[in-house]
Amino acid sequence: PRLPVLRLVLGALVRQTLPADQFCVWLVDNSSVPPLNVRELAPLHRAGIQAELVREPRLGLPPARVAGIEHTSSEWVLFLDDDTAVAPDYLARAVEIAGSDRLLGCFGGKLLLPATLRPPRWTRSLLPWLAIRDCGDAPITHAADHWGDWEPPGAGAVVRRPLLELFIQQIREDPSRTRLGRAGSSGLLSAEDSLMMRGAHKFGLLCSYQPRLQLVHYIAPHRLRFGYLCRLLFHHGRSHVLLARARGQPVAPPQRHELRRLVRRTITRLPRRRKLCEIAWRWGEFYERRQAVIGHDRQVAPASLQCVGH
Repeated sequence: PRLPVLRLVLGALVRQTLPADQFCVWLVDNSSVPPLNVRELAPLHRAGIQAELVREPRLGLPPARVAGIEHTSSEWVLFLDDDTAVAPDYLARAVEIAGSDRLLGCFGGKLLLPATLRPPRWTRSLLPWLAIRDCGDAPITHAADHWGDWEPPGAGAVVRRPLLELFIQQIREDPSRTRLGRAGSSGLLSAEDSLMMRGAHKFGLLCSYQPRLQLVHYIAPHRLRFGYLCRLLFHHGRSHVLLARARGQPVAPPQRHELRRLVRRTITRLPRRRKLCEIAWRWGEFYERRQAVIGHDRQVAPASLQCVGH
C-alpha cells in the first residue's frame, strides 16, 4: 500500500464518533513488500481502539477478505480498502442503519474523489469503474440477483454474517473463485464483492445504497490514464463472465458475427478515448467467453486424447 494514504485511512478510523470500545479493527497485510509494520496500528491503540495486524500470504482480495472475516465474530463487518477513508460519522451511522431494518443483508454509501484530484473530462463517465460512486441523495434498497445501484462495492460495504459465511464457503468449495478480485498492483480482475453481496438474495435479504454514508477514495493518479483505463475495463469484462461461471450461471459461447462487430466498433472509435475504453469491456467479455468454451472443450475431450503423453 501507499503508506501515507494508508495512514489517512487509519486516521479516519481514529476520528470516528462511535465510541472506541464499540468496534475493532483488523488490518490485513496481503503480501506487502516490504511487510507492514505493526507500528502502523499505534494511532488506533493510542485512541483505545482494539486493532490487530493479520498477515495473509495468498495474494488477492478474496483470500484477504476471508482472512479478515475469520478473525471476526460480530453480526456485521465493514470492509475498507487501503485507499478509502471514511467520514467521522460513518461507523455510527452504519450501526444505526444496520439496526433500522432486520432484512438488510449489506449496504454501502457514496465513494467520493478527494478534492485535490481533478479527473480529465473524458474520464468522468468511467469513474464508477474506479469505485467512485454517487447515486444521489435518496436511499436505494432492493432484493435482486443481479447488479444495480443498491449493490455496494467492497470498499465501504457493511455486510451481515450469513453473507460472510457463505462467501467463505464458496471460496473453499471452488478455489478458482479466488481469481475474482484484484491481486497486487498488476492484477485487475474484480467482482469478488458482487459474489459476496449477491448472497443476500439467497437468504431473502436486501442490498442497499445509503447516501448518509460517505468515504473518500484516494485513487492513484495513474489510474486516470488512458492505457490503465483500457486495461481495467478489459478485465472488468472478463470478470463479468468469471462471476457468472463462479455462480453456476450459463455463459453463451461467442459467435463470429460478434467478433466482426467488435472489430468494426473498435476501428470506428479509434479517435475517442472514452469509447475505446468502453469497447475494451466488450473485448474482455468476448475473450473470457472464448476461454470458457476452450476450457469446456478440454473437459469433454475423449479419454484417449486426454491421456496422450502419459
